[in-house]
Amino acid sequence: MFSFAKSKVGLILLSSILSAVLFIGTFEIISNILYYRWKADFDNYGWFGKITIPSPNPVLMWEYRPYGENEGIKTNRYGFRDLDYESTAKPENTLRVAFAGDSVTLGMGVELEETFVRQFEIEAGQLELQYQVQALDFAVDGYNTPQIYEMIRTKVLGFSPDIVVYAMCMNDFDFTQASGDKILYFQKPKSFFLMTAEKAYRRLIGGDFHEYFFHKNKDEVFEKILEMRDLLEQEGVVFRVVLLPIFSGTFQNYPLEEMNKEIGVFLEENDIQYLDLLEAFEESGELPAYYAPGVWHPNVTGHRFIARQLAPWVLLDY
Repeated sequence: MFSFAKSKVGLILLSSILSAVLFIGTFEIISNILYYRWKADFDNYGWFGKITIPSPNPVLMWEYRPYGENEGIKTNRYGFRDLDYESTAKPENTLRVAFAGDSVTLGMGVELEETFVRQFEIEAGQLELQYQVQALDFAVDGYNTPQIYEMIRTKVLGFSPDIVVYAMCMNDFDFTQASGDKILYFQKPKSFFLMTAEKAYRRLIGGDFHEYFFHKNKDEVFEKILEMRDLLEQEGVVFRVVLLPIFSGTFQNYPLEEMNKEIGVFLEENDIQYLDLLEAFEESGELPAYYAPGVWHPNVTGHRFIARQLAPWVLLDY
């Protein structure tokens, strides 16, 4: 009797395993078919081809077309939203500050001259400095920290900056979703079943989007920041990090306060100069909506405010 029951349990277990394998296999096949159909139609709201193009660098995955234009964003001959410098060479008696970041640094939703990078240059001109300050904008929408490190390594250094400022957004820890599906387009998931299961798990546990990916990927992000520090130190370039808050809730009751603190502790322990702009926004007494229409992208007022905080801090020693 015992051996019969044991064999019956074994058959049930084997049947369950085979059913699961069949289900997952079928799920993967169907998902692959749907993925390639989606990929054939994906244009990222008109950006693909007009501005966004595949990058020959597998880490970057995508970059901007030189002289591309779409939705108010125009790129220069180097494929960045910036002034069209004739040469990468730094002018004499010039302090060159390179800002690296994502769509916030890019200035999504504002005109070129309204971005905090261009406003930084204006603010710097009002300081009594011995150098002419030139601010360069190296930003690509959707880039996360590993991509920003690679951009600094392969593109930014070619412009001989004196200072590199990593404008860190709280969604830089997300390697899959904050890019507006661009990563999904260029990097097919190893398993659609696991990807779907993770999304279901996130919905089940709830919580904040930023905090979930922070805890999942912070070790890799922190390692890339250390690589930025070491790379720039070897090149004799000053490295600084500015933490840009999300514009949600209130600054006095900031939802990601503990996340900011942990990032700050890491930067301090590794001798990386940083500025957490949360304190300045909090002291302003304004609500987040005054500075931004949504969670991530500042309006004109927000960009001007950021520039006013950054200029004296970045240029303190000059």
